[in-house]
Amino acid sequence: MDRTVYSIKMNRLKQSYGEGIAMDRSANIYFDENEPIHRLYLKSVDAAEDDAEWGRLAFNMRLHEEQVIYIYAYATNDTEIRIGEEYVDINRFLTSGNIPDSSKKILMQQRGALRFVGKHDVLLYGLKGRYLYLAIEVIGEGEGYLSNMRVERGSDEFVSVFPEIYRASGDFFRRYMSVFNSIYNDFDDRIDLLPKLLDLDSCPDELLPVYAGWLGIDVQGDFLKPEALRTLVKEAYTLNRMKGTKACLKRILEIAVEEQSLILEANQMKEYADTRELEEGVFDVTVLVKKQLTENERFQLTYLLEQFMPVRCRLKLESFEDSGILDNRVYLDMNAQVAGADIASLDDYMGLDNYVILEE
Repeated sequence: MDRTVYSIKMNRLKQSYGEGIAMDRSANIYFDENEPIHRLYLKSVDAAEDDAEWGRLAFNMRLHEEQVIYIYAYATNDTEIRIGEEYVDINRFLTSGNIPDSSKKILMQQRGALRFVGKHDVLLYGLKGRYLYLAIEVIGEGEGYLSNMRVERGSDEFVSVFPEIYRASGDFFRRYMSVFNSIYNDFDDRIDLLPKLLDLDSCPDELLPVYAGWLGIDVQGDFLKPEALRTLVKEAYTLNRMKGTKACLKRILEIAVEEQSLILEANQMKEYADTRELEEGVFDVTVLVKKQLTENERFQLTYLLEQFMPVRCRLKLESFEDSGILDNRVYLDMNAQVAGADIASLDDYMGLDNYVILEE
């Protein structure tokens, strides 16, 4: 049969039992550095046919130097086992938090489970059964993680081209050739991932600055959020066509600062600017951002906007918040008040009784 790969994703991890671990949306498994024992009993992988031959279990791994990893793998056609006088669902037994770990290990060992120590890429030859049950245990404190967990089954492409006498299950030649076959499959998987790497909706965040550079935009500096950077790269072609226009700058500001900004050109300031200043700054553009920016953010945003400015234009970027500032020559009338951060205030001679509750 053809090679089949089962990826261990969040849907399966949510139905599994974990101890001393945490998971994220990308199905990465992290170890609690304060716990000495980390365990994971996975819900069974279903091959959809009896007596299926399992081939390989692999995942990416990073362990602390004092940690040791153990892998247990067991396959069967049955979903239930007999314990004493009762029949028990294997999945429920292994993924239950009320059953001791020692009982789970005894169950798997008595039924011929394979055990691996210190490995993250193992061959499961010899295991036959529709359902594959996996358990992973890491002993020792420290940080670490597991990711990209996958299970393979099916014939080896390399061994299948040899005469039948060489294809005997479990012999040395097949296991030896499986090493090269695994390397070949890994390369094949990476090639299959290339379309996703070139897809702006699914590519890693680390590649977005590279793609922006391909389109002539320098976004170095990590001042843009990943979502904003992804949007900017996706719209880079349109923005390049609009380069040098007010609409282009306005769209970049919407993406970068997520706030409506005001763009003022010199011809819009005739009523306020001195004639001499206006003639000297005829190509000046002033951008007002309704958001407080750090010095680094101001520098990076200015650098980004200047890449879309006409050659002779000079850019001035100003940021401000809602709060007002009074200079030395401003006075307040008797009934004027400068509002602070108070949510509410009481007039004179007003009071609160015992039934009033103030909340933030």
